[in-house]
Amino acid sequence: MSERYGIGVDVGGTKILAAVVDLESGEVIANTKKRTVGNKEKDLGNRIISAIEDCLSSAKLPQGIRPETIGIGAAGQVNREKGILVAAPNLGVPPNYPIAKIIADRFKSSVRLGNDVEVATLGELHYGAGRDFDNFVCVFVGTGIGGGIVQNGKPYRGSSGTAGEIGHIVVSAEGRLCGCGGRGHLEAYSSRTAITRTLLGELKRGKISILTELLAAEGIADPTTATSVAIRSKVIAQAVQAGDALVINTLTEAAEFLGLGLSSIINFYNPHRIILGGGLIEAVEMFYQYTLDEAKHESLAGAASVVDIVRAKLGDFSGVVGAALLGHQA
Repeated sequence: MSERYGIGVDVGGTKILAAVVDLESGEVIANTKKRTVGNKEKDLGNRIISAIEDCLSSAKLPQGIRPETIGIGAAGQVNREKGILVAAPNLGVPPNYPIAKIIADRFKSSVRLGNDVEVATLGELHYGAGRDFDNFVCVFVGTGIGGGIVQNGKPYRGSSGTAGEIGHIVVSAEGRLCGCGGRGHLEAYSSRTAITRTLLGELKRGKISILTELLAAEGIADPTTATSVAIRSKVIAQAVQAGDALVINTLTEAAEFLGLGLSSIINFYNPHRIILGGGLIEAVEMFYQYTLDEAKHESLAGAASVVDIVRAKLGDFSGVVGAALLGHQA
């Protein structure tokens, strides 16, 4: 058994996933999942601390061995040097939230911070679907849509560290309002938040769908009062399997926009591989396949012929594995 471990924390708009990771093999030794909560700024830090404590308790590491560092990947814009969340609208915290200091003060350990998709890309680069590729892009579809870029075998962050904000590619001029305040951004059409907002809106307008029954089984008796994060990927997948027209049509439109966004990446960057991740990508085959078809159809032939579009190999653990590696980097 290895004696070198790190703690990785993946903080998304819906859940917090913490894990103890073997730094030599990338194996997740133990993990804990908690819901992300907004509005109360202290609550996010406390939930992360609780997740790490639970994870350490269940890891049962050899006596005298403790994780070397802590790495955090968080949804939003980050300042890596200062360890702050500059802007994280999906996490319900104020601007310039000092998340690294909050965690470091509790555990008396070095804490490094990165964007959630940036660290997931790091995980896929070292232990996942990007391991044998020098130039690739990761795109993760969740509460929002984020991207990570690897160029010549190394993560590329851009001039000011914000490269990879793929969710804010414009796919429809003067289109839907995005959470960032802009219009027509990919995230406003193809994120799980956007998809579920569309579905709930249609239910409120009286559309018939098996979602009503499936949500009731989830404890949501009246879907017209549900929030946009109330429809889990698993439930959407069940509706697709049942042939629900509302869900299938909504996902088809979302996949078309996602494919358009990917085609822009393919045409501009000409990567060897695009790695797709997120609950809907993993759970709903038709969403994944429609996205691939649209991306290839809208890409230039020369670029489309060399790009390989695949699912993330590490699945839900991409973020925590990458975060643990981030924490270990000097």
